[in-house]
Amino acid sequence: MRTVYDDLIQQKQKEMSKTLEDMTYKYINPQTQQPTKVPASHFEKELGLEVERVINQAVNQKFLTIMYTELNSLMKDNKELFYKALLCIDNNLNPKDLRISDQIALNHTYAYMEEKQANERKNFRFFSEDISNEYKKAITDPNIQATAMEVSNFIENNETRDLNAIKNQGDNTYNQQQDNNYDEYEEEPDLDF
Repeated sequence: MRTVYDDLIQQKQKEMSKTLEDMTYKYINPQTQQPTKVPASHFEKELGLEVERVINQAVNQKFLTIMYTELNSLMKDNKELFYKALLCIDNNLNPKDLRISDQIALNHTYAYMEEKQANERKNFRFFSEDISNEYKKAITDPNIQATAMEVSNFIENNETRDLNAIKNQGDNTYNQQQDNNYDEYEEEPDLDF
């Protein structure tokens, strides 16, 4: 049985972009009760991104996953030292340079955190409440999301412009080198004996 996907992957980029625009339009946003409008030009731009840039994003995601896994493992191995290390980072302390007063403060703060975690259970957050609230605000506020996407798109457009300039410059340099090589070429005189 043939599916829409089968037809989609056989389309050219421009046709595919229009199809994706139509598919997206069919989604009714539950908050606004309006169709979702994404122009075909957006899909065409996204589909035209160089693979290296897309791979870079995937690599960053992979590194984030690796760091998360490692940090989570460290926390499970020794929660006390993990939290104390985070406290050191948060307070710009190097564990090698801890004074007795710093060690006392770390021990006291960790004991406070343990008690707070026991009382709050699943509601406990290592970061302060205002940081957690800011995260919740950022993930739900469409204005913050839109501003971040504008900045991201601006940076991406500048990178694309710079990459194209470098490519063009490289092509021009290559052409100039070829011209110089041609100019430097001297015909050997005919030697008739």
